[in-house]
Amino acid sequence: METALIISIVSIVFTGLFGLWNLKITVESHRMRKDEFYRDKKKYLQDEYDKRPKLDVISYMKNMDMFGYKPQENEVDCLVVPIINYQKVNKIRNFTYESKVANNNEWVNIQFSLVNNGKTAIKELYFAWNSPENTALFDVKNDEYIHYIGFGAINYRVAYFDEIKPGQDISLKINFHKDLVFSKLLSAEASFWLIDTYGNTWEQPLFVHQGKIYDSKQKTYREFNDYTNWKEIIKCFDNPELW
Repeated sequence: METALIISIVSIVFTGLFGLWNLKITVESHRMRKDEFYRDKKKYLQDEYDKRPKLDVISYMKNMDMFGYKPQENEVDCLVVPIINYQKVNKIRNFTYESKVANNNEWVNIQFSLVNNGKTAIKELYFAWNSPENTALFDVKNDEYIHYIGFGAINYRVAYFDEIKPGQDISLKINFHKDLVFSKLLSAEASFWLIDTYGNTWEQPLFVHQGKIYDSKQKTYREFNDYTNWKEIIKCFDNPELW
């Protein structure tokens, strides 16, 4: 009887110790798998970063004393337009701009030449102004911008859809009315948003008046949409607390 009791107690102790040992092995195995997952994720993100597209400035020229617009073969050719007023009447939204802003005989410009020094091609390129609360941006490669401005429409980004391969150059021309030149003192006035051939989204802030560009930083497509899509930004005009 006593011997059987001792054997039972020993059996219970060994069973408990085995359970604890097995639990320890399970926990350690879980931690190892978790560490391996984060190592793989870190390596994946590092690989993505190393392969990222990256625009660098080749040349930069400010033409603030030469008035008038001359069509050129620029991949991105845009006009920065200050917003004077916003109204919403019976669900109809209307933005007001200075009427003289569409007179291209009074435009000045800043021009950039850039190169994709990254290791991945750019499938889609978007140029956006970083002050959506008071500034619109229009493509001026055709005359549609005149109607947009006249009818009080809004736009925040200009797109270029031809592939930009590593080592390939692109040109950018930013036009302003000579009396309505917009700048910032402490932050980048504009940004390039790049969609690479793998579907990744990258942002590169551009200091327009200094001719400098930040390195590309990975973003989500949602962030790109929130910062550049007028359908998202216009919600802030309807509810200014969202700014």
